[in-house]
Amino acid sequence: MMNLAEDLRQAAEAVALLGSSSADYEALPDAALLAGQGQIVSARRLLDTRAAWMAGTIARRSRPELGHSGLAARQGFLSPEALIQKWTGSSKG
Repeated sequence: MMNLAEDLRQAAEAVALLGSSSADYEALPDAALLAGQGQIVSARRLLDTRAAWMAGTIARRSRPELGHSGLAARQGFLSPEALIQKWTGSSKG
């Protein structure tokens, strides 16, 4: 059975072990550098999955029929997208 929380923890730990600066990455042998890129891709995929789950939950809790009692509205936003954009620092388009 897969433990998704453990998968994320292990992925983050693997990335952390690569180093904590660009100089650390520069010092990696080629094989470790390429393996590290794969580890970062895996960790990002796990995080992106969770970000999608979170956005979906925020959207459901902010659905239009909830009006002003929806999550986004209670936080002062017109839409769940606007709330998420504020948190992520992203913009439309």
